[in-house]
Amino acid sequence: MGVVLTVFIVLLVIVFLVVVHELGHFTAARLAGVKCPEFFVGFGPRIWSTKRGDTEFGIKWILVGGYVKVLGMNPEEEISPEDFPHSYKGVSYWRRFWIIFSGSLTHILLAVIIMFFTIWFIGYPDTSRGTNTLASVGQYMDEDQREETPAYIAGLEEGDTVLALDGHEITSWDEISDFIKEHPGEEVTILVEREEQEIELTARLATLESGSGYLGVSPEVYMEDYSFTGSIVQTGKWFGQASWGVFYGVYRVFNLSTFKQLIGISEPTAERPQTVVGITRTASQIAGEGLFYFLNFFAFICLFLAYINLAPLPPLDGGHVVVLLWEKITGREVDMRKLYPVAVAVLAFFLILFVLTLRLDITNPINLP
Repeated sequence: MGVVLTVFIVLLVIVFLVVVHELGHFTAARLAGVKCPEFFVGFGPRIWSTKRGDTEFGIKWILVGGYVKVLGMNPEEEISPEDFPHSYKGVSYWRRFWIIFSGSLTHILLAVIIMFFTIWFIGYPDTSRGTNTLASVGQYMDEDQREETPAYIAGLEEGDTVLALDGHEITSWDEISDFIKEHPGEEVTILVEREEQEIELTARLATLESGSGYLGVSPEVYMEDYSFTGSIVQTGKWFGQASWGVFYGVYRVFNLSTFKQLIGISEPTAERPQTVVGITRTASQIAGEGLFYFLNFFAFICLFLAYINLAPLPPLDGGHVVVLLWEKITGREVDMRKLYPVAVAVLAFFLILFVLTLRLDITNPINLP
């Protein structure tokens, strides 16, 4: 994929995710009876706009996101007495909460919907079961010694389907694995199907320290089919696992090990954070693994954005939720202008994190195995 096309697709994805988030805020606000004067894709000067009811919809020149203007959310904004009942401050705490929370909720729902239909139509990988089609062929036995694997020397390729070993018909990965382990150091004939053609290759298996044979290949994972009801259950399991993955990822970002990697004290690992540059590269690699893995990655990103936005820090959505809870408990209105320094500090932190991570994405990009 060309660089220009990749950048264009990434830009579209960013705009789409932002619009989905803002659409959640907009829909909740309108259902709560709150006016939204503006809903724009992008920032800066207008390219085009149109008025529909009380809202001006349009596109601006800097296409790096978008926004919805909810009447009364800006503490500097003057609200007329007649508009106050239709402003953010003019509705109940519960309705205000849903206006704030609905942005992240749309990302959560989008992630769940994507995974449900992915599981229903494509299936879900059963990591305990492999197929006799090769997902990868290792080049080296040991990265330090650079000794090539028997599979690489024999000419096996990713996507080859193993049909037979020494004339014995193969129907599963377990048969391949057992055969390889039981024939260390032996020369074996491997019949594979490649692009609808049968090819016979010869490989001399290596011997591991355990005494087992070694070829140097890994299988494609078996995709388990699910019914409509089964897909709902499996989506629920995925949601729990992915949510845990998000929280673990946040923990990885805010620990000493990651900090050392970002400032160059220690070598960067695959468990460090990534900017949109690194995510684009990772998504391109994952897309090569198959549609399921790409959609799974996209759904995970949606879930990640939802939870990050709910962090209890201004100016994130979670910061507004904390303010609402404080006002509800104490009965006193918070002057959001006094939180400007905190919001600036949070934005400065994320900017520094972005710059440091971008440096690693450019100089030490993550390459998936």
